[in-house]
Amino acid sequence: MVRKIMLAAMLLLVLVASLIAAEMTADDLIAKYLTACGGEQSLRALKSMTMKGSMFAQGQNLDVKISYVIPTKSLMEIGMGGMTMQAVGANGKDAWLKGPMGTFFMTGEEKEATLRQANRFPLLDYKKNGAKVKLLGEDLVKGAKALKLEYVGIGKDTVIYFFDATTFLINKEKSGDATIMWSDYRKEGNIVMPHKMNVQSAAQSMMMTIDTITINAALPESLFVMPKDAKSLDSLKAMMKQGGAPGGGGGK
Repeated sequence: MVRKIMLAAMLLLVLVASLIAAEMTADDLIAKYLTACGGEQSLRALKSMTMKGSMFAQGQNLDVKISYVIPTKSLMEIGMGGMTMQAVGANGKDAWLKGPMGTFFMTGEEKEATLRQANRFPLLDYKKNGAKVKLLGEDLVKGAKALKLEYVGIGKDTVIYFFDATTFLINKEKSGDATIMWSDYRKEGNIVMPHKMNVQSAAQSMMMTIDTITINAALPESLFVMPKDAKSLDSLKAMMKQGGAPGGGGGK
């Protein structure tokens, strides 16, 4: 008898959970996510943010610093021993890569993805920014129930977000062939932020750990200006295929 009662209770819980999921809309899920991140008011009060930590990529331990001016500007600087070796920037209009071989501006999907990533909370004003969302149903992330949401930006870049069904925080996202796992959420000021990221794609495998996050500190505008001597990223790709290096003086 006890076993039958327990089984009936479990079936009831599954049925209730299914009904809740069926009734939830994309905007309902986004609202729960924004609340879990600290609430819309706190997110709108976020003007700038600087993250510092470490990255393990290509068999190396690297330092990483990411500066944001919300919602359109970002600069990720990767280096070692206090020296920046590579930087990826975006300012709402331009997106670029700066490294030992020069500075190169992005176009197409690479540009759209970099511009989108500059906005730490793209779901906050997705309608205003011309994006569209669609609830795709349920899935599993590391054995735990997750809710899937499709995001299509104005540039047609598409991201699938996976939200933990209990916390409503994003624990996974997929864009093209890249999969990003987010974890170790902690509160910074009034905002809840992930402190660990694992990226897997055909081009790279990378793990990042954030040690410190500074909220609303003044950042110089010069950080987010693309160097005037930037060349097309396609030219760098062509050179790398040929095993050569771009000529001329690229930005250093």
